[in-house]
Amino acid sequence: MEPTYALFMTIAKLVLIITLAIIPFLLGVFANISTRHHRAFFIIGRIVSILLAIFIAVILSFFITFATDELYSTQQTYILASYACGLTVAFLPLSTFYFTTWKKTKKQRARYLIISFATFFLILSGFEFLYNRAFGFVFQTEREELSINEFYTNHPEADKNSDINVFASIQNGVREFTANISVYKDSIILKTIESKYIGDSNPEIDSCYRNDLPPDLIQDIIEEITYYQQEIEYSPFADACLHPSASIELADNRNTTTIKLYLPDLDEYHPNARRLVKKIASLVNDSKIDPTKGCSN
Repeated sequence: MEPTYALFMTIAKLVLIITLAIIPFLLGVFANISTRHHRAFFIIGRIVSILLAIFIAVILSFFITFATDELYSTQQTYILASYACGLTVAFLPLSTFYFTTWKKTKKQRARYLIISFATFFLILSGFEFLYNRAFGFVFQTEREELSINEFYTNHPEADKNSDINVFASIQNGVREFTANISVYKDSIILKTIESKYIGDSNPEIDSCYRNDLPPDLIQDIIEEITYYQQEIEYSPFADACLHPSASIELADNRNTTTIKLYLPDLDEYHPNARRLVKKIASLVNDSKIDPTKGCSN
């Protein structure tokens, strides 16, 4: 997930914990400092804490049940775990009031309050984790191994005499960029085509050819494709925007193997996929492709 979302959820959890704990905390403090109305504040605090706990339990139960009824794709194990984890938060008002009125020293009460707050922060983090996996949207990359013949059937323009062929197609809105990288023993060749679709008209197409690619970067790209592992991320929401995506294939003629990667949602998720695509795109500045001058970095 994006760092901004993680920061927002951290702040939201802290605010929620403070909000749920502040009323029983204040009632517990009044019960401690009041000499004339100690018993009244103690009884009121206990009643309010119990009512808050019941309210939290009911709201969470209704919320999860409603989500279960409304959503089609849910994971039962995570739903049950969300119930158990989420309902534990209902004990926050009770524990706060209990530790505030506990007949211990102020130092001991403060220590246990800090432990209690930290525990509930972890419980809320677990609830968020489980809820996203039970009801959230799944954003996943794909990796599969194909036969070498499938690669050349799909890409007849690729050179079978090279050691390695890399085909990459990167889409971002109306722009589509394809790159064919052929690696030989003594040279590396890049052929690219960029298409830009505007309305219903024919696409604007630019292409370029380059044979001065940096070997270290190409080797790095090949290794990242070879050892790439699928990435999966969950989110409680999804938008209707068309996210950048990429399809990358690597054909190793020496070992007669082909690796195919499908990498969607590059602007929101999958940091390893994003890094790999940026390295491939860095070989060509796709906004300045000039057929007469070749590719420019």
